[in-house]
Amino acid sequence: MRCPKCLLCLSALLTLLGLKVYIEWTSESRLSKVYLGPQGTLPGPSPASPEPTLPANLSARLGQTGPLPLAYWNQQQRRLGALPSGNSTEEGDCRAWGAAAAAEIPDFTSYPEDLRRFLLSAACRSFPQWLPGGGRGQVPSCAETNIPYLLLAVKSEPGRFAERQAVRETWGGPAPGIRLLFLLGSPVGEGGPDLGPLVAWESHRYSDLLLWDFLDVPFNETLKDLLLLSWLSHHCAGVSFILQAQDDAFVHTPALLDYLRALPPSWARGLYLGEVFSQAKPLRKPGGPFYVPMSFFEGDYPAYASGGGYIIAGRLAPWLLQAAARVAPFPFNDVYIGLCFRALGLAPRAHIGFLTAWPADRRADPCVLRDLLLVRPIRPQESLWLWKHLQDPQLHC
Repeated sequence: MRCPKCLLCLSALLTLLGLKVYIEWTSESRLSKVYLGPQGTLPGPSPASPEPTLPANLSARLGQTGPLPLAYWNQQQRRLGALPSGNSTEEGDCRAWGAAAAAEIPDFTSYPEDLRRFLLSAACRSFPQWLPGGGRGQVPSCAETNIPYLLLAVKSEPGRFAERQAVRETWGGPAPGIRLLFLLGSPVGEGGPDLGPLVAWESHRYSDLLLWDFLDVPFNETLKDLLLLSWLSHHCAGVSFILQAQDDAFVHTPALLDYLRALPPSWARGLYLGEVFSQAKPLRKPGGPFYVPMSFFEGDYPAYASGGGYIIAGRLAPWLLQAAARVAPFPFNDVYIGLCFRALGLAPRAHIGFLTAWPADRRADPCVLRDLLLVRPIRPQESLWLWKHLQDPQLHC
């Protein structure tokens, strides 16, 4: 005959064990929504992130270890010492580098016009700032306004006034430890209206436009990255983190700050965080926006964070500038930044809270975005609506 007390004890033990498993599972589930590491995993114990280094020979770092391909970029990277540093306003080495590219690439004339224009001036990276009449609206340095913990560096184009205003009134608005800057090329474009007077008024009104005197076209996005890094070295060297984002992004700034402040110090020092593409390859179909001819580049892309929005540690800015001087130009800015990080021996960390290809037919739900860090593309009207609801203490999800 079985002992009733023994069965009762066994039943109680099994119940307690099941309850323990359930509590651990639900606790982990809640935590993973707040603090996600690479590929959405919990951080846990991890070795310290490597310090950046820049070896004399970058070939191995950039995957140039086997037989050297005939493609121009691969050949150029193998023999490149450093890119010319001459001023872009002068006829000098930077233009000569582009002329050499045109002469050495056998099918250069068959390249899309935008790609040809990029290569002809790709080594020209020193541009003066575009200042409104009288110098009014010039962006003050961080020393004059306190060094921010998080710098929001938002890439825009001169005519996108509504997008910039939506950012100012929502996630980029004034907040402790945060500073907002917009990165633009010249408002005097090719064949379009002269937006100089309107942009000058906006610059004077807000003093948050960093403008440079180069043509603002997609293949010049890398210039915004590099010129910002140079500006930081002179005017905002102590910033802790930099968010690079497009002006059609929506950033849940409070959640992002919480995430950054909770980072292990070893992660924070070498941070390069976003939606990571780790197995991307060049697209070879002519006519597409990301077409890369075989005669220009062979191989796979490095792991890189989507240019729609990513975070880097501020202390890496001078290192990235050094790397960029020794990495051959590439037409897509996010791939190029990935190459520069790889040159430094650093890799991106993925976070599932970065979504840079939000479906056009998907409604932007505040309850969904509350647990995310960055989403794009979002229209200005949607940004205003989302921000209002996310700030509502009565929001129930």
